[in-house]
Amino acid sequence: MELIKDGRCVEVELTDTKMTYKSRRTSCTSSVEEVDVMTLDKILSLKMEPSETNNNAGHRKQFTVCFARDVDKTNMRVDKATFKGTEKICDKILAQLEPLLAAKRRPKQLLVIVNPNSGRRQAKKIFHRKVEPFFQLVGIMCKVIVTERPKQAQEILQSHDLTDIDGVVTVGGDGLYCECLSGLVMRAQKDAGIDYNDPDAEVVPSQLPIGIIPAGSGDYVVQYLHGTRDVMTAAIHIALGKSGPVNAVSVHQERQLSAYSGLLLGFGLFGDIMNDCEKFRWMGSSRFNIIPVGTVLRRRMFDVEVEYLPDGGSEWEQTEGKLYGVDTYVITRKPKQEKMVPCFGDNALTLFLTSKCSLAKHVQQLAKVQDHKTGCFDYEFVDQHRVQGYRVTFPRATLTSTEDGETTLAEKYYINCDGEVICLSKPQFEVRLHRNAVPLFGSVRDALQCW
Repeated sequence: MELIKDGRCVEVELTDTKMTYKSRRTSCTSSVEEVDVMTLDKILSLKMEPSETNNNAGHRKQFTVCFARDVDKTNMRVDKATFKGTEKICDKILAQLEPLLAAKRRPKQLLVIVNPNSGRRQAKKIFHRKVEPFFQLVGIMCKVIVTERPKQAQEILQSHDLTDIDGVVTVGGDGLYCECLSGLVMRAQKDAGIDYNDPDAEVVPSQLPIGIIPAGSGDYVVQYLHGTRDVMTAAIHIALGKSGPVNAVSVHQERQLSAYSGLLLGFGLFGDIMNDCEKFRWMGSSRFNIIPVGTVLRRRMFDVEVEYLPDGGSEWEQTEGKLYGVDTYVITRKPKQEKMVPCFGDNALTLFLTSKCSLAKHVQQLAKVQDHKTGCFDYEFVDQHRVQGYRVTFPRATLTSTEDGETTLAEKYYINCDGEVICLSKPQFEVRLHRNAVPLFGSVRDALQCW
């Protein structure tokens, strides 16, 4: 089928997976065939233009294809191609393309939640200047909510009418993603009549995908997913509509849900580091390079009992002693050449218990963790266990009573939950893995290839 693109005749071939258009560039000495391929998986939208009459070629039409083009291994950009031709040929191509694209189930309506205080406080500007015009271009309608306080996104998703929504988009950092994940998983349990406060409950997965527009300080989840923090690449992945299931873990105190996590849980040193960093939010992302130095130098040990349910086992096992940290990664890390790379949807958690060690050795190990180096957990003072869940108890912690007669911890203990701080009030907390708890916009299975 012959069409005109950029003033040149092209021969178009269409299959169920791609659209190929060929042209021939001729000079006085040679003739070179140029071939371009547009995969249907990367087509974002079709726009048909009004018919026009051309004196030389008769009744004509034109249509524009908006598609995603790979810039490199991880980044994408939006491109357009406009084709002109006879009404008969254009209608024939469109009649083939439209049902193929409809079957891709691209999102048409999104609930966008913006945290204006994330990172450098640029979230609103990033969305309205970059993302919103793109969504409009590809025919996506958005309802935008700007949060005014912590946990508001979680509250909204538990009650908002989600009937006609194809997905939830966060514009912020990892903390906002954690809030939205928590809200959607809690909503799914509420709708299914399941008590999410019960750590033994079998969680029903949420069916609504989450998309992430990076506008935070760390943006680790989106980097793990796409291999880049590029805003337009993240927006394109959302518009393409492909999604995959990711895990969550629940944190409970006295059989009451404290939070869901989708990235990491760090009790002890990592909790103290995040709590100290929270006091210096005005420093922006630079606080993560400066403040932890003082926290590590003041590192404290915690007298704990740790019970864990081994992966594949039915009986809980126990260990106790003084530890610097009890940590786990919801998005687990696996060695690939010289790097530890992210793995979404692992079938178990790896529990890391960091015991007594010299400051020099500890700093060396933490630096390797920060740099994602292979072997960063292979130290004699770091015990590793593959588990489905675990409990941490403070058997000798000092307790006190509130004015209401409630027993609470006298000393402050903190958990780093996806970059947000949980201040523990009870002498025990429990963590459980929930596999495939929520879909995430992006190529979850291909995430390893980005690294």
